[in-house]
Amino acid sequence: MIGQTPITVSMLTFFCLQIGCDREITSSDLPVQAQAGIFFGSQVQNRSEWPLILDKARQTQGFRLEFKQALKEPAQINWEIVHPPVLAKRHGSASGDRVSSTFTVTVPAGTERFDQLIPFSDNDRPGEWKLRVVVNGKSVLSKSINVVAKQGSTNDDS
Repeated sequence: MIGQTPITVSMLTFFCLQIGCDREITSSDLPVQAQAGIFFGSQVQNRSEWPLILDKARQTQGFRLEFKQALKEPAQINWEIVHPPVLAKRHGSASGDRVSSTFTVTVPAGTERFDQLIPFSDNDRPGEWKLRVVVNGKSVLSKSINVVAKQGSTNDDS
């Protein structure tokens, strides 16, 4: 490796944060792997682009936390979703600030896996969404998701 710069853990972490990838956080008290994407069977398809499909029978999206060991005590999970503002019907342009929604749940001791669905609603719009998940005060997932209108959809009110 003469003349090459070794890649450090901090460089990899910085790169991972910049591209918005799923990441695994391991601390002495809470080793957890976090994924966000489309649920398909018992798997989570890691996607950074989610089609805006309202029918839950056709698509479910969200995030999964897998704890390396069953939780020894209850854990508080918080997540925040930031998405584009609603379009103004008259002018077809964005009006208002980006919308932020926050949620909290406490999972019981003994939990090994936590799945959280993030359903779309009639008011949701395509664009860049941001998802952040925190477990017991520690950030375990930070991801940008490009939500795209499904072709033939009327979700964009254009």
